[in-house]
Amino acid sequence: MSEIERPSSLADVLEAQRPRFVRFLVARTRDADVAEDLLQDARAKLLVDAGDRSVSNPVPYIFQMLANLVEDRRRSEHARKQRGRDWGDRGQGLEPDRADHITPEQTASDRDMLVKTLEALGEMPERTRSIFLAYRVEGKNQKQIASDHGVSLSSVEKHLQRAYRAVIDIRSKLDAGL
Repeated sequence: MSEIERPSSLADVLEAQRPRFVRFLVARTRDADVAEDLLQDARAKLLVDAGDRSVSNPVPYIFQMLANLVEDRRRSEHARKQRGRDWGDRGQGLEPDRADHITPEQTASDRDMLVKTLEALGEMPERTRSIFLAYRVEGKNQKQIASDHGVSLSSVEKHLQRAYRAVIDIRSKLDAGL
């Protein structure tokens, strides 16, 4: 498509300039798979949100949208890692002599947490539960889980977020003595 021809929608501009936008995303994410996921997210967003909206400068508009998606993903990843640290390390550390500091109250609290967590896992949708267990118990990385379940990496992250929210709610209730 020549520079003079005007694509009919923002999604058409995205498709017409796809290689350029992919390079932009790969440069910022350093991962071609993540870049493709973000490009798909942008396309979906443009198809749903933008509709037939007319933008005077569509290319800069799309570049800004992609930059925002990269930043959102970075924040989400940071939050996911923090949740992982919070979940895996309850503030006491995982030092080798931790067994010397475990009290009967802590054991009871941990057992209660485990029971409530298992109950919450049982109430989760099958896919969310399966993804959470693959990540937290089996130690699979998110890319492998996405491949195993035939979903995007962002879908895996969303399932993990749902599962973490449930676990955090349980911890909050137990910490509040409910």
